[in-house]
Amino acid sequence: MQVYYFTRTGRSRKVAEELAERYGVKAEEIADDVDWQGPVGYLKAGYKSFMGEDLPARYRKPEAGEELILVFPVWAGTFPPAVRMFLAKEGRAKVICIPTSISSKLKDREGFLKIIDLAGKTIKTPASI
Repeated sequence: MQVYYFTRTGRSRKVAEELAERYGVKAEEIADDVDWQGPVGYLKAGYKSFMGEDLPARYRKPEAGEELILVFPVWAGTFPPAVRMFLAKEGRAKVICIPTSISSKLKDREGFLKIIDLAGKTIKTPASI
């Protein structure tokens, strides 16, 4: 099991690090080298996600066949561009998807091993994964 995350504000990183600690692994970042901070970053993030734009993603490649936990924010009801690229390259069937959000759920829910929405919640037990 390996934990990956993408974050704009740090919330998804915090969730990923907590999960990684429980599994005895290091949380691996998915990065896109774009500054998403502040109100302009927030608007830009929503627009690019809504438009389905792709951005290159940097991350450590998972081992073949390894199950993955992927923690990321929901942007405009969908994936951040770098997460979309990660899923396109690594596939969905082996991914436990944990979208973090204040109030919305991920619209694209097909093909994942499991999806656990964190809408203002904290992870209580590893058994919930």
